[in-house]
Amino acid sequence: MVDNLPPLKQITAGFDHTLFLSADGRAFACGWSGDGQTGQVSSNVVFSHFFGCILGVGHYGNVHCPKPVANLGEVQSLYTCADNSFALAASGEIYAWGNNEYGQLGVASTSPQLHTAARVNLSALDGCVVSVAPGGAFTTFLTDVGSVYYCGYGLGPEMSHVVKPASLSILRRLWNSSDGKIRALVASLHYAVATVDGTNWMLWGRFPGKRLVPSIHSYSSQHKASEQAFCVFTQVLFLCSFLYPEVLKWHAVRL
Repeated sequence: MVDNLPPLKQITAGFDHTLFLSADGRAFACGWSGDGQTGQVSSNVVFSHFFGCILGVGHYGNVHCPKPVANLGEVQSLYTCADNSFALAASGEIYAWGNNEYGQLGVASTSPQLHTAARVNLSALDGCVVSVAPGGAFTTFLTDVGSVYYCGYGLGPEMSHVVKPASLSILRRLWNSSDGKIRALVASLHYAVATVDGTNWMLWGRFPGKRLVPSIHSYSSQHKASEQAFCVFTQVLFLCSFLYPEVLKWHAVRL
């Protein structure tokens, strides 16, 4: 039982760390912080940096009890997947910390690991970010006008590294042609899924030996009635991406 936390409104977990958001907008984290994903400043900078470089595990070891995330003000939402962490601040800004090997944090720093929250570069985005969907080596951002942006590796049209969030314009073309608007976005290690007005959805990303190009699929009327079906569907794909990558590859081709 965790007894050192205030009342909470959100809990989200990555590979080895957990983020907690209190009702009054404070962020806490615990777990393994090899890439700085818990966002705390080390109490012994020389020791942690020296052995982190030798062992290749970042700046920290285990953070056993939830501690405040440094360099953050009031937070509205927290997001994580794998070894990175993101916060949507009350100001509308996005902050990121943790693994940045592929530029997936979208920040100005080129360091492969960030132990302190840094502001994401949102200068190229149209509208305000309303949600973040981190993957393994990439991150996607959804704005209030229904546009999707990404940074990192493995999700863009050229499968290249993108360190500054760039538009996934193919999604805009697809949902414009279907008279829809992207309203929800989730991601796992290698893929992302977006809903379009609750009627259509798109799946894209990369799988072992295959790249999946975005395309629109429709819910039947009975499936449209419940958003839970979408949540269950993405959770199953998330588990398959860890346990059965070949099964996921087969299903992705058939969707």
